[in-house]
Amino acid sequence: MSYADLVAAATVGVARRPVLVTGLAGPAAAHAGVLDRDDPAVAVLDAAALLVSSHRAGVLPGTGMTPPAPADPDTVPELPASAADLLERASVAGPDLLADLLATAAASGYRAPAPMLPALLDAAVKHPALRQAVATVLGARGRWLARHRADWRNAIEAVAPDVLDDPAVWDTGNRPERHAYLTMQRGRDRQAARDLLAASWSEETGDDRANLLAVLAEGLGPADEEFLERALDDPKATVRAAAQAMLARLPGSAFSRRAAQRAVPFLRVEPGGPQYRLVVSLPGGVDGAALRDGVVTTPPSPAIGARTWLLTQLIAAAPLTEWVTRSGLDPQRLVSLPVAEHLTAAVHAGWRLATIRQASPAWAEALLTAGVVAEAARRPPAAWPRDQHVAAVLPPSARAALATALLTGQTNLRAGFATAFVCPGPWPQSLADPLIALLEEAFATGHWSGSPEGLLRAAATRLPATGPDDYATALARMAMFDACPPYWRVQLRRAARDLALRRAFGEEIR
Repeated sequence: MSYADLVAAATVGVARRPVLVTGLAGPAAAHAGVLDRDDPAVAVLDAAALLVSSHRAGVLPGTGMTPPAPADPDTVPELPASAADLLERASVAGPDLLADLLATAAASGYRAPAPMLPALLDAAVKHPALRQAVATVLGARGRWLARHRADWRNAIEAVAPDVLDDPAVWDTGNRPERHAYLTMQRGRDRQAARDLLAASWSEETGDDRANLLAVLAEGLGPADEEFLERALDDPKATVRAAAQAMLARLPGSAFSRRAAQRAVPFLRVEPGGPQYRLVVSLPGGVDGAALRDGVVTTPPSPAIGARTWLLTQLIAAAPLTEWVTRSGLDPQRLVSLPVAEHLTAAVHAGWRLATIRQASPAWAEALLTAGVVAEAARRPPAAWPRDQHVAAVLPPSARAALATALLTGQTNLRAGFATAFVCPGPWPQSLADPLIALLEEAFATGHWSGSPEGLLRAAATRLPATGPDDYATALARMAMFDACPPYWRVQLRRAARDLALRRAFGEEIR
């Protein structure tokens, strides 16, 4: 009998349905002779105890089995014990700091200590953002260990698959494996990857179609247009949205031409005395073709009128080059023009959405430099993308340069802080110094617009942890200002602690 059989017998009751326990499943079978055959109730309870004990004790070794091959020797040195202790502390502090230290260890040519491997693999399962960092420090032993538990294997192979040369992965692999296989094929042969996806398209689930279609964004070209146009009619909304976003990035596509034709009648540049101005009119409605191309008639907020929302969407879908070509003005000049009819927020929101979809660095820099538009703060992100999302379009070096310029010139501090937030670390000193100076001023006076929590969280992992400047001490000093509110003090001390830990870790593995 199994444990489930015993539970069923106990639930009914041996008085109502007598049960004779003559044998037990698994290793407990060897001890079934000790059961009391004269008292069924005692026999059931003793049998349950035997089964639980045998389960907790493990399993008997089998015979005639071949053990798995041992792990390959590790050729990468293990982290020093002192650095490993700091890594343990970072794992308690949070995944962002742990990922940063793991990346530092990998860049310095170290692997994680063997006793830490199970905990790191568990962390990779729990926090997908950690998986890449964990995969880089596993070493041969860690990769061998990950293959022997399904959740560990899936987490690591999602970022470091080792089965991608086998075509059978496409037919039998799980979602991360198939996505990785198609990505590899796309890098090798764009057309072959697209044809592979097209061949199985009708058999894929809606979620898998959306997941796999995103692979075509890498190496996107005119040859993909026909397939993406068909995807506009997909029943899955996420598939249609992915196809719309990619078609918008294809210069000269039929999708882009349709979008330009819809938007141009409602926005034009006209002379207005010595200056130019943007003349705007509101659309009255849209047809079925516009709905197929992704235009939504319902505003994301009751505060936005339906016709105003249509205007924003029409501008967002049109190629940004259309406005430059028609006006002869560059993005910096266009975003500085006055807009008639108090529709500046609607127009700039459309340009912001288009900048993100079309990944235009020139427009991103122009919009971030332009400053705050009236009424933008009351719009939700769907109708007014936040500065950090616009800044993410810029290349990393351009983000740092723009954030430095905005913070140093203090022309648009909100955009400057938001741009710094999406700058990868370590931040250059030219950005770190003005950022620290502005934070110090804000905390000394107690004046801060919004919450600095996100920026301080980023500073903890992106401020330089090496070099002559001790930014951890600077953050800790700010927490002692009389005007600093208690909640901010907590955030400052936490950021200072993490930054000091990064500095100590760097010194240990130098």
